[in-house]
This record gives sequence, structure tokens and C-alpha cells, in this order.
Amino acid sequence: MNQSQPNRFPFHTQCPRDDGCGVFVLQMLTGMSYDEVAAMIDWGDKSAHYTTWNDLCGVLAEIGLSVEAPIKTSRWSDIQGVAIVHVQRDHFMLCDAENGLFYDPAEMEGPGVASDRVPTSYLTVPIGPNHR
Repeated sequence: MNQSQPNRFPFHTQCPRDDGCGVFVLQMLTGMSYDEVAAMIDWGDKSAHYTTWNDLCGVLAEIGLSVEAPIKTSRWSDIQGVAIVHVQRDHFMLCDAENGLFYDPAEMEGPGVASDRVPTSYLTVPIGPNHR
């Protein structure tokens, strides 16, 4: 992956928190606020915001993005376009494979041009032509 364009998405860190990575990924992807995204997920009375693929797909469907089921992988090279990626140690991040950028909310700054995380599954997200 070669970085050929500027950051397509705003970067948001979850640090110093250890929860909410899926919400932060959707925040970066959609431009919505953390609270707007979090309000679309039913955590019941849980104070920690740990997300699942079902949670993320539900939000994407609610905002009108059609998505398929996540695809299993262990290689970054399998990922094309813009994708939400689940990586080892139960964490979500955003990958812009077109521009070679990794938006990892567990990092203090970003996006990065490399990731040492190992992907376990991904979901390509359709991004319209008006999105940088």
C-alpha cells in the first residue's frame, strides 16, 4: 500500500480509554460525533462500550450504507478500498487501503502508514465519490 493522497478521514483516538474502538472507527468513517454513534448502539446498562460486528453493521445499515458480512482474513493485502478491520486482541480499526493508511483508535496520533496488528476479519464499506 502506497500513501498517495492526504488523510481521507478525520482521526480520533480512544486513548486513554480502553473501550469504544468500534464507535471511534464509525466516528472517523461517518463524521458523526461519538455520542451520535454510541446512541445508535444498545449496550443496555453497560458503562463500557465494547462493540461487535453486529453493532457496527447495525449502525452502518441505519445510516444507509449497504454492507455484506465480514470476511475472514489474516493478511492486510486481502483488504481493498476502505474497510473496518477487526484485529487480534479484539480491536477494531479503519483501513484506507487505497491510500495506504491505518486509522487505529488505540494510537495517540494517526493515521499511520503501517500496522503491526494482525487482521482477523474485515468489512469493505462503500464510500461515495464525494468523500475525499
